[in-house]
Parts: sequence; C-alpha cells; structure tokens
Amino acid sequence: MQKRNADNKTRVEKCKEITLVFGIETIIKGRDCYQGSFVPGPKKILTYINLFYLIYPVLYNTLILFYMLRWNMKRTLFSFLIIISIFTPLFAAAPVVNPVYYRLNIEGIIDAATSDYVMKGIELAEKDGAAGVIITMQTPGGLEKSMRKISDRILNASVPVITYVSPKGARAASAGVFILLSSHVAAMAEGTNIGAAHPVDYDGKTASDKITNDAAAYIKNLARLHNRNEKWAEEAVRKSVSISEVEALNGKVIDVTAADINDLMAKLDGKKVKVGDKDVVLNTKNFASKDINPTAKHQFLHMLADPNIVYILFLIGIYGLIYELANGFSSLAPGIAGAIAVVLAFTGFDSLPINTAGIILVALSAVLFFVELITPTNGLLWIGGIICMGVGSFLMFPGREHGNAWHANYFLMAVMILLTVAFFALVVGLVIKAHKKKSIMGQQSLIGLKGTAISDVNADAGVVNIGGEEWQAWSDDPVKAREIVEVLEVNGMKLKVKYIPRKKEE
Repeated sequence: MQKRNADNKTRVEKCKEITLVFGIETIIKGRDCYQGSFVPGPKKILTYINLFYLIYPVLYNTLILFYMLRWNMKRTLFSFLIIISIFTPLFAAAPVVNPVYYRLNIEGIIDAATSDYVMKGIELAEKDGAAGVIITMQTPGGLEKSMRKISDRILNASVPVITYVSPKGARAASAGVFILLSSHVAAMAEGTNIGAAHPVDYDGKTASDKITNDAAAYIKNLARLHNRNEKWAEEAVRKSVSISEVEALNGKVIDVTAADINDLMAKLDGKKVKVGDKDVVLNTKNFASKDINPTAKHQFLHMLADPNIVYILFLIGIYGLIYELANGFSSLAPGIAGAIAVVLAFTGFDSLPINTAGIILVALSAVLFFVELITPTNGLLWIGGIICMGVGSFLMFPGREHGNAWHANYFLMAVMILLTVAFFALVVGLVIKAHKKKSIMGQQSLIGLKGTAISDVNADAGVVNIGGEEWQAWSDDPVKAREIVEVLEVNGMKLKVKYIPRKKEE
C-alpha cells in the first residue's frame, strides 16, 4: 500500500510539472489531471480548454513585454508586478474533470442485434476517449455466434470493460457466462446467479461433444486471461452448474459483488486491470456515466427474439395469406401484410431453438381449416386442424426446458388457437359463402338480360356487352355487330344469346 501511495505521489508531481511547464504535452499525450492523479481522460472535452490555457499566456506575455521594452522598466515596483503577471497564467491550475464511463445494457436473449449494439457501444467509447465501459446484464443466454462477437470485442477493447449482473434476481446464464468472464471486471449484484452454460442446438437439444468441447476450451481461455476459476468455468459448460454471487466471489469466478452501480464503482477505484498489453489503474472516484441506448433498429430486431411475438406474427401471417387466397386475390393488402409478418416471424425464429415439424403442423392446420370451408366434411377437417395447431404450437418451441424465455406462453397458445378457429369459421367462411352466393346470383340474373353485340356473333364465338360488362358469347343464328341480343343461358364464363329485332322507335 505504501509503495502504491509513493508511486501515485510521484505520478501526481509529474502531472503537475507537465501541466504547469509543458501545457501542450498533455494534449499531445492525450492525458489529463483528474483529482490529483495522472489518468486517461476524454480528449475531445478538454482539447479546447487546454488550448486556451496554452494560447492565453503567450498572448498576455507578449503584450506585457511590449510595454516593458517601451517604458524601459523605469520603476522597480512596476517591473516586479510585470514579472508576477508573466508567470501567474503559467501556473493556472488545469480544470478538474471527472472520468466518464459509457453505460450499456444487455437484457433478454443475446442475438445479432445485441452483439451489434454492444460492439458499436465499445467502439464509441474508444473513439470518444471514455475512461471505460459499464455493461449491466441479465440474460438467459443466446446465440453462440453473437456471444463470441461480444466476448472477442471485449478482449480486444482498448478501454476497460466492466460487466455487472444486475439488478437483484438477475442471472447470467449460458452465453451470459462467457461475456461476464471475458470482461476486465466481472461483478454481480446481490441475489443474482451465474452458470448453466452448456450449449444447445437449434432443436433445443444438448449439443454434440464436438461443440461442447469447443465451448469448454473457449470459456477456460476466457477465465485464464483474467486469472479466474478455470475449473468452475469448464464445469459450467460440461455440467451446467450454477452458483450464486456469494459462491462466485468465494470461488474466484468473479472479482467483486456490489449493491448497485455506485457501490460497485466505489469498490473499483484504484483497482489494476490488464487491458490488452497494458496495466490500467481504474479511476472511478466521482465518476460520471453516459447511457448508450440501443437504436430503434436494434430495439426492433431484438423484439423479434421474443417467442411470444414471433408466434403471434407467424399466425397473423398465415391469416393474411389464407384470407387473400379465399378472397381470390381481389384485395392485396391482407396478403402483403401476411407475407411481411411471416418473414418477420422467420427472422425471429433465427434467434430461437425452433422445431421445423411444429411450423409445418401449424401451417397444415390452416390448410385443413380452409379446405373444410370449401368442401364441408361435417367437421372432420376442423378437428384435424385443431389437433395440428395444438400439437404444432407445443412442438414449435423445444427449448422450454431451459426456461420461459425460450418458448411462447401456454395461455397465449390457447388463446391464439381459439382465435384461429374463430377466424376461419367467421371471417374466411363468410368471404367464401359471399363469393358462392355472388356467383349463383350472377348467373341467374344474367338470363333474360338484353345487351349489344360488340362483334359479329356466330355458333363459335363472339363478344357481347351485357350490363356494362363484356362477355364471350355464341348464338345458333348469326348476329351482326351492334345488334340487340338477349341472354338465353350461361355456360361458365360464356353466354348463349339470340338476336332481338329493334323496335321501330329505337
């Protein structure tokens, strides 16, 4: 402790000397004096302040020297005052600026949006010359690819990264364990836990030995780089062990526990961490934090990792496509909206363990409902559709054994199944019945109507205008263009007509 105090004193003196005598050197080195210690600081914030302290004495002293030469320093008192005024600006103290830490937040499943958000946040902190990055985290895990991007970015960061599992009751499971162990400082709040890092495949099943061995080697390296418990780290992967923050601290899995951010930063002041190839002493006294929030794009894409949302989007997409099919593609809006919803649902499926059989069964249930409406089978296809939707919804999310974050809510599934049955029974059913009624009424209403021959009509072909619409037609007796005709019968989309003589008044 005495040695460290002596080193700090030496560094403080050096800092004062450089600031007072060589003011420009603090700008060149990109380092400033904070609270009497020589530590890195935000370069952009102090650049103009330091330039002011550099330029002001030069201009001031030049003016004073000009008057000294002019008056030849006739008065001793005036000369003494001049000398004092020359050196006073040079000894002006540099302003005290608190160290700034950029604060990021990881919540929920770790997906591609999360990794992009964290990587850009660390990059921004490095660019702005922040003192470090604080990541608050509570996560059930996520994609291995996204986790590795975050962990590798932390390892190669040029500023200290402090990861803090919080608030109370939060956890760092699966991918969260890797991120925490890769950080320069690993911290946990009271009442939190860490562990259960065994990898799973996209079907929610335990991954193969090949993938498990690779994950175990990776997490051991992360622990070794920061002098943490390699044995426990490997067991978290191979045996899915999980421990509390107290056990993690006693087992040297993490570095510190804290009640909140302020308590954490107070405990970290003066702690030495290794950032890259350099040893950095954390300066957290009177720190300031700047929240870096995810962009609208990050928030939207991260929202799609919610199994409840992607489940609803998938069903809405099916509704739109089936409605468009039943409506004969007469209104494109439902079909376009349905297609977009399905694409978004599959985007979310990419972040979750999904069973393809479940997706097929849910889609098949919609087809069965639709076919039942077209060709009634006394409810047989309805029953089959309900069974397919229930079983498919249950099978769609195989990761339920790993926690609620990996599957849709059971109550939501039941509600959506009932809504689906009601949708096909009412909305689609009414549309199909309306088309059938329109078709029958249209055919019957055409018979007996009169119109005009657009072209010559014979036994093979011709075109007539009936009720403002053009129809293909034929006639047993030839009819010339512009003659009056009457509809005798309807055969699909073709009409049988006969010639009607014009009345004299016509």
